Amino acid sequence: MKKNKVQDNEIKNTDYLNTVLEDIFNYIGVKPQYTLEIEETGNYKVDIQGNNLNFLIGYKGESLNALQSILSLIALKKTGQLSIITIDINNYKGKKIEKILEIAKSSIDKVRFFEKEIALPPMNPWERRQIHVLVSDYPDIESESVGEGLARRVILKPKGK
Repeated sequence: MKKNKVQDNEIKNTDYLNTVLEDIFNYIGVKPQYTLEIEETGNYKVDIQGNNLNFLIGYKGESLNALQSILSLIALKKTGQLSIITIDINNYKGKKIEKILEIAKSSIDKVRFFEKEIALPPMNPWERRQIHVLVSDYPDIESESVGEGLARRVILKPKGK
């Protein structure tokens, strides 16, 4: 019975989030295609596809992050539960993570060769987390986030140095 109640709540939340997304899209005057899924972890994933949506992504993904935050806050207010909602527009995040991981792998090779630490460019928390997860697969390399605010970055260094 508890499982059905959880599923009912997820369905209600999904319906509500669909309505909110439609309202937001209508307000800003766009009609993109999108899917809203509940992942196995219980998190929500919104995949938006369409033409001329760069303004929804914004400079370095700032508008995308803001849309994600707004949707999460609306869901929190409605349900009383913190829901993790991930939004991707035209595979922006997928492409960005590929680029970030490519930079990280190249930097890991440099750390190994020169046996010195390397500072990566400033990144947002989600991007830094992707680097830390990647580095956890390398037994001889460690990562550390340093700095504050927009200047926060990941330092890669040989383990134990």
